Amino acid sequence: YLFCLVLNNYFLIFHLQPALTGESVPVIKSSGDGVYSSSTVKQDEIEGVVIATGVHTFFGKAAHLVDSTNQVGHFQKVLTAIGNFCICSIAVGVVIEIIVMYPIQHRPYRPGIDNLLVLLIGGIPIAMPTVLSVKMATGSHRLSQQGAITKRMTAIEEMAGMDVLCSDKTGTLTLNKLTVDKNLIEVFTKALDADTVVLMAARASRLENQDTIDVQ
Repeated sequence: YLFCLVLNNYFLIFHLQPALTGESVPVIKSSGDGVYSSSTVKQDEIEGVVIATGVHTFFGKAAHLVDSTNQVGHFQKVLTAIGNFCICSIAVGVVIEIIVMYPIQHRPYRPGIDNLLVLLIGGIPIAMPTVLSVKMATGSHRLSQQGAITKRMTAIEEMAGMDVLCSDKTGTLTLNKLTVDKNLIEVFTKALDADTVVLMAARASRLENQDTIDVQ
């Protein structure tokens, strides 16, 4: 990641930074302006000096904050709640079994220990995390076949219980490319049509750029 400060440029530079702001329209940069990392130069050339790299850039700080989050997911909370419930149930069962076996029934020491071990081992859901992990791994494999990348397997369960998804679509869900829709072109004279307007705009644009922004 680099953060560059523009020193000198002879033309205005059209600068794309959708990964930072979510705006697909290019931004004009001139001398003295900062050029952020993860952005793209669409037109012209500049001379600049790099004043920040890595996690010291704006994009690097944002990426570091995302990677450093330690938020516990819903899946882990459910497993913790189930584990706590099993521990409390086992503790209550052990106390009741000790009271019944020794003070009331006066059983020998060794058979009572065997019964307590059976209660402890049988009350702990040892196979539950393994079964759930295999199930989520299967779901992750199916998502990969559809072209989706799963960073954390627990995210599959969290996505399944989601009601509303707020996401930045610019450059992620879309191609981050401007297009011209002829159906939205307004023609104010009867002598021309939408196709003629697009043709004239294309002839007036810079052919070497091949960018839709030149037609505006």
